[in-house]
Parts: sequence; structure tokens; C-alpha cells
Amino acid sequence: MKDSLWRQPYLIELTYADNFSLVENSIRGRNLRVLEVGCGTGFMSLELARMGHDVVGIDMNEKILRIARRTMETDPHSKTRGDLRYEVADFNEWSDDPGTYDAVLFSRVLHELPHPRKILSRAHHLLKNGGRLVCLEYAYDGMDRRAATWLYQIRRVLELLGWYSSHLPENPKEGVDSIMKANLYGRREHINKYDEMRHPLEQLFHGGHFSWHCYHCWDVFRDMRVPDQKKEKALASLFKGMEQILIDSREIQPVLFLFVGTKAPA
Repeated sequence: MKDSLWRQPYLIELTYADNFSLVENSIRGRNLRVLEVGCGTGFMSLELARMGHDVVGIDMNEKILRIARRTMETDPHSKTRGDLRYEVADFNEWSDDPGTYDAVLFSRVLHELPHPRKILSRAHHLLKNGGRLVCLEYAYDGMDRRAATWLYQIRRVLELLGWYSSHLPENPKEGVDSIMKANLYGRREHINKYDEMRHPLEQLFHGGHFSWHCYHCWDVFRDMRVPDQKKEKALASLFKGMEQILIDSREIQPVLFLFVGTKAPA
């Protein structure tokens, strides 16, 4: 875990735990049937099962799902949680009975799935009438120059202190350009843009909630290495707090959005 955001509890609290809180507050009701598409290591599915829901998590990566299953099998709360199972599957080819689920969750995965309209149509098919779609998603094309400038300032200062693992150009303009290029153009071709996800979401589901959230700081946390943990924790909290202020004041364009909607008539 030393090279991941899981390496320190305070980094988990500022990233994955905050994201789970958004999901938890979006899935209302008790003892629901929940499907998580692209569940990865399964932490969201596991926590939802601990809330009492019956959860199915699917992912194409068999190696990653072995971690999810190992965590599930060693869970100290296994006797009190809801049913939980993981399946290795491509959602385009995976099927279940129509109207099976009370909620379908996509967490930072829809942007990587080709043909998002088709994917969301399958989710629509699997939801019960009035079922809820929760989509916490990364809109990479929202990166703007103000956000890149802010990120350059943070990363370059950390580099000069010896607390950042990557190297940026010393010239600020070149540094900002490199961040813009890496985020906007150094991407796989099939990654979906914001509008390619938002339009089918709005057409297939009645929107109940939409909001933007912090995500730029995740990249800083991932490569930041401050020897003193108290200082690292304080800096991480500062960076996330500043990002939220910049988002709220519309100084920078955020890239992580939460959409919650209910199943619309086909």
C-alpha cells in the first residue's frame, strides 16, 4: 500500500471515505438490493453490505476481485452484514433479471466504459421501477488552466522541499502546460468526456441531485511524501480545504461530479 492513497488512514478519510459518504447518503432505504458496476477492490460494496444491503459487485479484473473476496472472507462483521458476492464479468455481457435492483452504483468507472449510453441503458433495465442510479464520476475534460496553475504551485513547492515524487518543469508556464497536457491529452482514446456521460444520465433517469466535489487533490496526495506524518496530514487537509473553497467560489472547474437519479420510463 506504500505507493497508494491507502498508505495512511488520514488520506483514506480525505478521499475514499468522503466518496463513500456521498454514496451512503445517496442510497436511501433499508435492506436494498444493490449492484456496483466496476467495484474494483470492493470497499464500496463491502461497506454497503455492512449497512445491511444485499450487494453484487462486478468487475472485469480477476486479480483485483481476488483482493475483494479475500477482504470479504476475513471481514469481522460478516455475520451481521447483508449478502455480498463478487463476479468477474464485463457489464456489457453480464445479465440478471430485469427490475432486480433497488440501486445501481457507478463509482469512478463510467468514464472508462465505451458506449456510456448502452451501459446506462443496461443499468436502467436492471433497476426496479423507481430504483435509484448513483453515479460518482470523473469528468477529465473539465480540467481548466486555473486548476492546472493551482496544482503546479502545490506540486512544485513540494518538489523543492523534496516531498513530491515526480518532476515538473522549473518554468511555471511550461509546468502548467505539462499538467494540462497530461490531464487533457495524455488519455486513452475511449475515455468518455463529461457530456458523453451527462446526456444519457439525464435522458434515462429523473435527476434528483447533482453536485461537484474535490478530486484534483487526489493526485497531489498520491505522490506527496512528507516525512512527518502530522505535517503531511495537515497539508493534505489544507489542500483539500482550499480546493473546496476554489470550487465553491468558481475559481476552478471541478472534475468529480455526483449524479443521483431515479429510473425514468423506458
